[in-house]
Amino acid sequence: MRSIVLGVSLCLLTGCATVSMIPGEASFETSLTQHQSALRKISADYCDATVENGWVEASGGLMGFANTLINGRSEAAEDYASRIGATSSAPSLVLARIVSDTQAARNGLSNVSREARDLLQSSETDAASRTDVMSYERALVRAQMAYRNFQGALGEVTAREDMDMDVAPVDRELKSFADTIDSARDTADGLADKYASLNSSSS
Repeated sequence: MRSIVLGVSLCLLTGCATVSMIPGEASFETSLTQHQSALRKISADYCDATVENGWVEASGGLMGFANTLINGRSEAAEDYASRIGATSSAPSLVLARIVSDTQAARNGLSNVSREARDLLQSSETDAASRTDVMSYERALVRAQMAYRNFQGALGEVTAREDMDMDVAPVDRELKSFADTIDSARDTADGLADKYASLNSSSS
C-alpha cells in the first residue's frame, strides 16, 4: 500500500494531470537565472492564491494526501459552489462572483505563462530546470481545478427554479479561461521538451 501511495503522490507532484512528461534525473540546480527564480515564485504565488481565494481546496501536501489514502477521507471541506452560495444566494450575485473569480484566475495564469514563455525562449544553457517545469505544471493543475469548480458552481445555480438570468457572460469568461489553460498546456509541453533536450545534451 505504501508503494501505491508513493507512486500516486509522485505523479501528482510532477503534474501528471497535464500532458507534459519530464524525463531525466531529479536534479536541482544551485545556480538560478532571474527568469527561473521568477517562474518558480510566480507559480507558487498562483497556487497559493487559488487556495486563499477559495477557488480550490487546500491539498494538505503529500503527507496529507497519503494520510487520506491510508486512513480514508476526513471531513469534507466546503467546496467552491457552497462557499459562494450557488444554491442559496441571489443568482445575480452568484453569477457575478463566478465571473470575477474566473477573470482573476485567468489573469493570474496568464501572468505565470508569460514568465514561462520568457524562460522557454531563453537561450541560456541552464534554462528550463526540472523544478521550473514542475512549478509551472503545478500552477496549471490548480488552474484546471479552479476551472472545473467554476463550471460546477455555474451548473448548480442554473439548475435552481428561481434562476432567470442570462449566463452568456459567464460562458464567455469560462471559454476565455479554457483557452488560456489550453495555451498554458502547450507552453508546459514546450518547457518539458526544452528541459529534456538540455538534460540529454549535458549527459
